[in-house]
Amino acid sequence: MSHAQQWLSSDSLLDLLQSRPEGISEHELLKTLEQQGHIQLEADGFHDLMKLFHMHFLLFHRLYHLRDELHAKGQWSLNIHTLSIRLLPYQAGQQGLITDDPLRRYYLDLSHLEYTSEAMLEQMLAGFWSKLSSPAETCAQQQALEMLELDENASDKQIKQAWRRMAMRHHPDRGGDDETIKQINQAVALLLPGR
Repeated sequence: MSHAQQWLSSDSLLDLLQSRPEGISEHELLKTLEQQGHIQLEADGFHDLMKLFHMHFLLFHRLYHLRDELHAKGQWSLNIHTLSIRLLPYQAGQQGLITDDPLRRYYLDLSHLEYTSEAMLEQMLAGFWSKLSSPAETCAQQQALEMLELDENASDKQIKQAWRRMAMRHHPDRGGDDETIKQINQAVALLLPGR
């Protein structure tokens, strides 16, 4: 039995989740597990980056194991997110969703726990915060890509090609309208400033 499996039993975790049908946050779950004597958290565990990562990783490792166990038995589906960990009614045919989940692969591989350094954690957090630094800008970029019928991985060349294609399709001389052309041009200006 691995360290993570000894850390918390599936039955304890399942009982607690069943008592919270509305779901529970990761922080609340850790605190409740500690209050019930299932785990012991260090006093500075929520303030020390490495200790916090270890707590988080071990909990999510157990949650993904539990999700696999519940699915194999056809009992429950388990929604796992830091803000809401929740049992849902089991629905047959979800196996593909479970096995292809990159987060599942990450948390079930204990080498990530062993080999992740504090510098690596700081780098991951910096990347996370930079993605959140401008949600309005990200939303506007996503809308611009949708306007051009492109996905988020579109290259500059693909954006220009889509712009030409959309401009031809929606040009007023071809039965389009001025407003749509204006939106297409604004989308390109946002995605390719200074084109």
